[in-house]
Amino acid sequence: MKKIVVSLISIALMLVAFTACAPAAPTSTPTTAPIETEANVTSIPELSIDAMDFSYTAPETINAGWVRVKLSNSGKEPHHVQLLRLNEGVTLEQFQEALKQGEGPALALVKEMGGVGAIAPGGSAQAVINLTDGEYVILCFVPSPSDHVAHLAKGMIKSLMVRAASGTQAQEPMADLTVTMKDFLFDLPEILPAGPRTIKVVNNGPESHELNLLRLAEGKTIEDVNQYLAAPDGPPPFIPVGGINGLGAGLSGYIEFDFQPGTYIAICNIPSPHAEGHPHFTLGMIKQFTVQP
Repeated sequence: MKKIVVSLISIALMLVAFTACAPAAPTSTPTTAPIETEANVTSIPELSIDAMDFSYTAPETINAGWVRVKLSNSGKEPHHVQLLRLNEGVTLEQFQEALKQGEGPALALVKEMGGVGAIAPGGSAQAVINLTDGEYVILCFVPSPSDHVAHLAKGMIKSLMVRAASGTQAQEPMADLTVTMKDFLFDLPEILPAGPRTIKVVNNGPESHELNLLRLAEGKTIEDVNQYLAAPDGPPPFIPVGGINGLGAGLSGYIEFDFQPGTYIAICNIPSPHAEGHPHFTLGMIKQFTVQP
């Protein structure tokens, strides 16, 4: 995934800069909170993952079906978690060897099943994704600011076995909003009401996509974000607060988030293999929206 690591450096620079010089977080920091019936809350199993510099603390196994992935960041750098399902017959060792060869060989061995978008140190976020049984890897593509080496190369890669579930499986969450991702845009309203939201995110594009959330600092706009992305300098104009990571074509998942009033950015950082590896936000997958009381 050489191109992925390189193309994520620009977005990572603005994320990691937060740890040292970002503007103070807004008074009301977003927190996560699912909106479901009580039956669904109790039936969806949780996969709790703690991200550190540079490793994960996570279970070894989990049952297939809808899973609530809860990510916390105990490190000093921003982290995310991406779940990749190894293709049948592929081993973790083969995947790690393919990573050394570049994006094409590595992506040919897996399917992107979702995850939780980048969060700042001390933060937490969650997403609900549907996992089929098989062998997975969880990993962090965000590189460090000092050497631009991706966190996965520093130890943030871990195997996860998803077992076939028996009996009644967890029900899909109930969403109060559906957002469609395409090549290359978000079908997302420009205004959302504040409060806990369960957002269904559907990938209708032939390429993999994600919907990461950035909360803008007061007075900042999408123009400031684009300017920072083009030439990172000084404190970033936002705070990374989660979202949902890469979903393969045709897949869907859910963002569970308690939106506080303010201005946000939806962004996809995945590079396009059909556009010389340029990240999707350079092709249109970046959108500003407002959360009102």
